[in-house]
Amino acid sequence: MRVSIITLTIDSSDYVDEAIGSVEHEGSCELEHIVVHDGTEGFTRRLAQKYPHIRFVRGSGAGATAAVALGVEASTGDFILLVHSDDRIRPGVLARLASQAAARPDVKIWTGGAQMFCTLPDGEELVVRRMVGEDMTRLSLENICDDMPLLSARFCHRSVFTQIGNFDPLFSESSDREFLLRAVIAGVPEGSLDVVVSEMRVHDESRTMHFRKDSTPPYLEEHVRIADQWLARKDSSDQVRRFLRNWRAREMVRFIVYQCRGRHWRDAIRAFFREESADPLWIIRALSIVEARRLRHRLYNAKAVDRLRLTETK
Repeated sequence: MRVSIITLTIDSSDYVDEAIGSVEHEGSCELEHIVVHDGTEGFTRRLAQKYPHIRFVRGSGAGATAAVALGVEASTGDFILLVHSDDRIRPGVLARLASQAAARPDVKIWTGGAQMFCTLPDGEELVVRRMVGEDMTRLSLENICDDMPLLSARFCHRSVFTQIGNFDPLFSESSDREFLLRAVIAGVPEGSLDVVVSEMRVHDESRTMHFRKDSTPPYLEEHVRIADQWLARKDSSDQVRRFLRNWRAREMVRFIVYQCRGRHWRDAIRAFFREESADPLWIIRALSIVEARRLRHRLYNAKAVDRLRLTETK
């Protein structure tokens, strides 16, 4: 079996050596590691000299979604995994994938667990959240939309991209969620690896893995667009439509809350009454945010998060 690992880099990818170093090259899988780089040739040359086994693809400069789509097109593996330049893959997961995939060739997405970690100024690493077990990682509407999509913990068979398409550049802030939502709705067969696959680094320079609350997350507006796109389709099932209608309402509430935090009162009021005019029941649908909030906070290490925040304020 052949596995393609795709890593995206830019000139400021400070942790890329850890990401590359975490990928095992000895084992039962034939491995292809592709780095798609949006940046200068000097950065690429340095990595090429240090890691001659890596295959480099020049990015188009159109952002991460376009870059990962290029990586998928260039890949030749049976299964494809995205390992971000600031993340790591755990030892032994490729051997686990080879064993499970050989036993169940019908499974097209193999899902593992993930853990979020941060590094303190003294070098100590803290695990702030662990997402393990099928309950938290299963490819479901609830997990994909209301929690972390965990794309970097899911090995996708290349036939999945043939079936549902590549990553969509129209959703540059949430292309992982949009892609996996398509996989859920299409009923792509999934299996659990029952091991942690991905270690995701929390740091201030990350667009998604951080604890900043200083601005409205750009992906919230995209979530509304994703929901609208599916709700406009005639072939969406009643179950999918019901879920996405409620999810859309939840994300609009979060959007309005962030706008209020930023003191963008007029924008928040306009958004509220725009939703009320379009769907008088939207605020009732949004009450489902209570359960969604529970999903987003499963297995957080509260002490580690508090310690991280205390360190950042010093």
